[in-house]
Amino acid sequence: MSVLSGLSKADFKTASDGLLELPEERLRSIMRSEPITDVYHVEQTPFARGKFASVRKIRHLVSGEEYAAKFIRKRRRAADTTREILHEVAVLALCADCTRVVRLHEVYETRSEVAIVLELCAGGELQRLLDEEERLTEGGARRALRHALEGLAHLHARRVAHLDLKPQNLLLSAARDELLICDFGISRAIHSGAHVREILGTRDYVAPEILSYEPLSLAADIWSVGVLAYVLLSGYSPFAGDTKQETYLNIAQCQLSFPRDLFRGVSQRAIHFIRETLVVDPKGRLTVEECLEHPWLKDEADIPRAILGAGYHAASAPASDDDEHDDHHEHVNGVNGTVNGVNGTVNGINGTINGVNGTVNGVNGTVNGVNGTVNGVNGHNGCTSTNGTHDDKEAGSRDECEERDKPLKHARDLSPPCPGAPSTPKVSRKSHPHPPSVLALCKKFQPDYEKPATLPPHPHPHPHAHAHSPHMRPPADRAVLC
Repeated sequence: MSVLSGLSKADFKTASDGLLELPEERLRSIMRSEPITDVYHVEQTPFARGKFASVRKIRHLVSGEEYAAKFIRKRRRAADTTREILHEVAVLALCADCTRVVRLHEVYETRSEVAIVLELCAGGELQRLLDEEERLTEGGARRALRHALEGLAHLHARRVAHLDLKPQNLLLSAARDELLICDFGISRAIHSGAHVREILGTRDYVAPEILSYEPLSLAADIWSVGVLAYVLLSGYSPFAGDTKQETYLNIAQCQLSFPRDLFRGVSQRAIHFIRETLVVDPKGRLTVEECLEHPWLKDEADIPRAILGAGYHAASAPASDDDEHDDHHEHVNGVNGTVNGVNGTVNGINGTINGVNGTVNGVNGTVNGVNGTVNGVNGHNGCTSTNGTHDDKEAGSRDECEERDKPLKHARDLSPPCPGAPSTPKVSRKSHPHPPSVLALCKKFQPDYEKPATLPPHPHPHPHAHAHSPHMRPPADRAVLC
């Protein structure tokens, strides 16, 4: 008999910290105390692992059915986290009738850990598909986002925020035609009148209001949806910096751009969807229902039957009529933003100017297009025109250009192999002319109650930063960003 039989909404209670709770008698009825190995064969090698949990494939000894078992330690850093684990079980139980959330089968408990038995999604994480294919087709991205938003709609209708939506927490079916949400470890129940403040999430996907220690809301998931859409369409993270502090600053300032080489062929409707979700003010973002009604997601054209990758062929992709994105730093501009010679290409002695990627390889040669001049000096370029500029300072060295234009796989191979770190490379962006020091960034995101009493106020606070009230202290065991 299912552990969820007989459960109703009345069985769920919400604590002041946003954790769902079940009455003690209900907990005893759904938790199994016998060893899981008496019922299942458990594979020794986990196929997924986190800081405090591991996921193993298990097979029922009688039926032969395969499942995924998430083993979670009860104690983390000497603190008992049983309530957080049971909250995750409660959220899964609450979503038992949702086809876009991984299905809970049963739960086992020992003195040291809890094993949550879930349906096995043989297609693996969406992140694995991105690692293999680098990005999705626009139709594939729409299909994936629809499924994720349908799962979010079920959660939000029950006032639950996931708070960690990312490709690693989206699972594919064996045929890759269905996508399911998993991992509700840091989800929280959000109710009117309750103000839950925690700093948690994955740094590339976290909403700016969480960094400002504002009350959690359902809108934080919509920000993550916008980041997810950007990543699925381009293969790059929109806000990632060289350090955590730089990433947080990019998020707080919403430093968003759509480089032409990454978004070539992507429709304006897709760009509009991302812009409508990546809004600093939570109240200005689309709701989950509005996301599902957005013209881009409602478009049935080119929706594949399976969620498949596109590979990274931006340089060879055909130009689109919708290619009018905010690429302020990557373009080589002649007339209307393009270096034009004869049919876009000029051949000189051992040198070619290519209008697709804006690179110039010439030997002491000068080539003039229409209202735009390109000077090829020993293989380096500097461009000036009526509608835009691109000089040596902006372009950098030829080695840097070549490094930037290498396939996405190279950038991903250079990413740190830490399981908790995002594996999506960052968008190349120009540095601020006066970048803040690491110390200044640390102070910026340090709550007032942790700052020394003699610390002077920051002379130039960010317009989107919110002052932290000295009366607001988070709990001592509050979660932190990974």
